[in-house]
Amino acid sequence: MTRAILVLRAISGVLFLTQLTLGILFWTGRTLSLIPLHMLLGSLFVLSLLTLAVLSARAGAPRGPVVALGFLAVVILAVGFAQTRLVAGPNHWMIRVVHLGLAAVAMPLAGRLPTMLPSAPRRFRGDSGPSGPRQGAGSAPERV
Repeated sequence: MTRAILVLRAISGVLFLTQLTLGILFWTGRTLSLIPLHMLLGSLFVLSLLTLAVLSARAGAPRGPVVALGFLAVVILAVGFAQTRLVAGPNHWMIRVVHLGLAAVAMPLAGRLPTMLPSAPRRFRGDSGPSGPRQGAGSAPERV
């Protein structure tokens, strides 16, 4: 299951970067004909985040980050589909920033979730193990 979680994390990252690129092009007024593609890829992005959250929960990830990622994914989708009807006019940029901000918060969480698994390799958790020579049983660690 850890392999599937890592693959989903990578897929989410690629989809995020693709969405970000398309979004920047839209903000500059270019390639507006690709909005349907952006919506399709956005739906796949949300699906990958939700699947990542479910698999991580089944693998023993902490409940808080799992629920937060699932919630963010649903809100990203809702704001994305509703954004043309929200805050029309010259202030529409605010909705675009919110939509981008939600995804920008979700991605680091999706990236960290696999490191929170009990079965995550030490290198993923940032736990490099003891540094320096091994200490004997019963000896106190050196203080600096």
